[in-house]
Amino acid sequence: MKRTILTLSLLSLCALSSCKKDFDEAQPRGGELRSEVAETSSSARELLPTEGAELGVLYIRLQKGSEKSLRALTFEPKEIELKALSSPLATSLRSLGASGMEPLFPIDPRYEERMRQEGLDRWFIVRFNERHDLRAAMQTLLDNKEVDYAEPVYPIAYPNAKPVGISSLPETSMSQSRGSSFNDPRLKDQWHYNNTGSIRGSVPGADISLFKAWETEVGKSNVIVAVNDGGIDVEHPDLVDNLYVNLAEKNGVKDKDDDNNGFVDDINGFNFIKNNGTLYPDDASHGTHVAGTVAARNNNGIGVCGVAGGDGTAGTGVKLMSCQVFGVGKEGADAARAFVYSANNGAVISQNSWGYRYTANITVIPPSMKEAIDYFIKWAGCDKNGNQKADAPMKGGIVIFAAGNDGRDYKSYPGAYEAVVAVSSMNPAFTNAPYSNRGDWVDIMAPGGDVNFGDAGQVISTLSKKITKGDEYGGMQGTSMACPHVSGVAALIVSHFGGQGFTSEKCKQILLGSLKSKSIDQTISRYAGRLGRGYIDASAAFATNKGKAPAKIAPISIDKVSFITADLSFQAVADEDDGTPVEYRAYLSTSAITEANHANYLLRTINGMGYAPGHKLFLPLANLKENTTYSVAVEAVDRWGLSSGLTISSFTTKKNNPPLLKLSREDKIRVSAVSKQSFSVAYSDPDGQTVSIDISGEKRGVSHQVLDGKIEFTLRAVAPAGNYSIKVTATDELGAKTTLDIPFEVYTYKAPEFTASMGNQIVGASQQIKLDVASILTYTEGINLTYSASAVDGAVATASISKTGELVITGHKPGTTQVQVEVSDGISSSVQTTIPVRVVTSTADAVYSVYPIPATTVLNLVMDPSLDRVQVEIVSTLGTRVFDKTYTVKGIGSIKVPVKTIAPGAYVLRVKSAKGTYTKGFVKQ
Repeated sequence: MKRTILTLSLLSLCALSSCKKDFDEAQPRGGELRSEVAETSSSARELLPTEGAELGVLYIRLQKGSEKSLRALTFEPKEIELKALSSPLATSLRSLGASGMEPLFPIDPRYEERMRQEGLDRWFIVRFNERHDLRAAMQTLLDNKEVDYAEPVYPIAYPNAKPVGISSLPETSMSQSRGSSFNDPRLKDQWHYNNTGSIRGSVPGADISLFKAWETEVGKSNVIVAVNDGGIDVEHPDLVDNLYVNLAEKNGVKDKDDDNNGFVDDINGFNFIKNNGTLYPDDASHGTHVAGTVAARNNNGIGVCGVAGGDGTAGTGVKLMSCQVFGVGKEGADAARAFVYSANNGAVISQNSWGYRYTANITVIPPSMKEAIDYFIKWAGCDKNGNQKADAPMKGGIVIFAAGNDGRDYKSYPGAYEAVVAVSSMNPAFTNAPYSNRGDWVDIMAPGGDVNFGDAGQVISTLSKKITKGDEYGGMQGTSMACPHVSGVAALIVSHFGGQGFTSEKCKQILLGSLKSKSIDQTISRYAGRLGRGYIDASAAFATNKGKAPAKIAPISIDKVSFITADLSFQAVADEDDGTPVEYRAYLSTSAITEANHANYLLRTINGMGYAPGHKLFLPLANLKENTTYSVAVEAVDRWGLSSGLTISSFTTKKNNPPLLKLSREDKIRVSAVSKQSFSVAYSDPDGQTVSIDISGEKRGVSHQVLDGKIEFTLRAVAPAGNYSIKVTATDELGAKTTLDIPFEVYTYKAPEFTASMGNQIVGASQQIKLDVASILTYTEGINLTYSASAVDGAVATASISKTGELVITGHKPGTTQVQVEVSDGISSSVQTTIPVRVVTSTADAVYSVYPIPATTVLNLVMDPSLDRVQVEIVSTLGTRVFDKTYTVKGIGSIKVPVKTIAPGAYVLRVKSAKGTYTKGFVKQ
């Protein structure tokens, strides 16, 4: 066929239009949001990993609108000479060594409108020089406004197991095929259809109950299954009658697109490796083996049977469309194309026994693959307007994937994509095959074979003698072999129930409800909830819906309620017409759950298959909020979607109290260069939880040690003078926090110093005076000072001083003494001051003391210093005034009266003041 190539000379047209990038939204499963597809917004620019991706090739998606400029431009698949280009995208492509772009999804003219509606025309393949780093190349392309998304191209994990030819298998008892009238000689070897236990170690019934299913349905020829795999051997005698045939191409002209679907000579399907209609077996005969399990021709007297292979009569047996996506060696194709092609050409079931390599580390489904799968699910069986075709057995398609053979518990894509049915592998003993991948994304288990049971324990199906050098039948193992069993059962379902109005959603519901009554979670408890909801049972697909819902669940038990966890339990119930419910659905909300709103609060589903009524089922609840009331509900649901109705309860989680922090001191913390400070913070948790400690804030000069229940701090003056803070944060196991801010000051140290004298002090006998010693000190503010005081002559006066520096002097008898005061800050040397003290009889007198008597040259008067002026007179005994003078004494308190010139004898001293007249006799010598 012709391939559409958009050359660089035309890429400048892309710049004509662009629009805002779309978001591919994650889809919910089991009540939880799971990232199912890579984020493609321009803001996030999240790139898929490139490990293991193909070199020199990327898929890109253009912005909406950009593709309009590129429509109807078709070129031969050859390189076009580069010209001067104005498009930024073209410039980027040239920098990578690319010559053009090829559409990832070639337009089918019959369905052009819907393909463009789904945005498939925006996807292109870019091939460039392999020397360029893939991640850098993606970013280079994403830097262009025309590009919405870029992703690596991941190769398929090619099957590495070689088939075992039937000639190498041991003889099997004919009893294996009892129960079927079909005359296919190797049906007896297909234990996976009807297991009688004849294989050593196998368990009778570990099969898909196919013989009983055939009593109802064997498959109809109007159902087409697309086998996206290695090429089917279209000459195989046991497959040729059940191959899809495009009559327009078969009866048309070679090398011409006779049916105008965009693909040339696609008679039995299409080879997406070579991009032509020539199909050939892959080098493991994998595609041929898978196809035989789905629909090898039944009751034709040769070989084996297929699940939906008919009964040998006309109109029976579903049709196999070969979509070849891998071949010999490392040949691979753009596998996403197969989904779009098969949906446009009549297939309604897509069988996919392949996946990406584990080493690629893919954690989301690539958007190109997602969009292709979504297209198949939405548009298969539909006309260009989205209506079910008159001859289509189903509206919409169902996509079935193998879970993968890495033997790991991880998301294996594309099988882990929510929209598909993922199949794990069972051995002949109802246990998981050791190679089978696991995960909560797996939907169902089917027989996949296990060589641990010998070669006869593998799945027996068709092989291509072109590959095996003669054997046309043989065994293989893998989830690749399990998957076509499920596709075959889906084909039986569509064959039986299909017709106008039958939808893929209904098919999927029946398929995932077609399970054996045996509980997979009890049988394989090690991987409960990780291998699917149960073992597929083909016969169960044709059970009759009698409209009877499961019994209502008895009251729910909520135990071991903690801050964020609780244990929910309930008893399994009976289902009158189906034996047991398919699943139990649990709902959880902080709002009241009702029948009207419960669908908004789905927490998770619990596999109900095989649990006898009364069996206690447990559901641990985690990640709850503390001190919160929850509404919880559970319902039982049967395979038809009928519900038992809700059983509702409620509970309240414990309140989580935050940790406690207490500082060891209440005074202001200050530190200078001449000292250090030590303090501690005690921490504890009222609920007994483990507490983590974080120290932030000022770090300079701050050291700490976290001990059991205490944080010891040492503080030194490293930061410049100023005010700072240390922040202590205690966090419990549930995230409750308490923060303590510890302010401190770094200061410049100044030693204490007396800056003035307190002068002479006068105190009356039996009286006290108070002096503020701190007022004549300079020292560093905030430093704690210690004071001491004492009198030299304790008989005259005594002294005491408070912690704040208030000095109290108590007079005892007239006289003089000295009070000594000492001050220390505990850092530098102490400082002292001396205060002269005179004790007088009474401080109410104007004159406290007159001396010396007898006088010779001077008579000293000690007076109340508060007086302003006094008049001093000396009178002889005869009444003669020998001295009279007025003195100013304010603030002085003492007068020296000269008496040297006065004649010796007896005299009277009179001192007149505001306090009255003071009189005292004295002798002059």
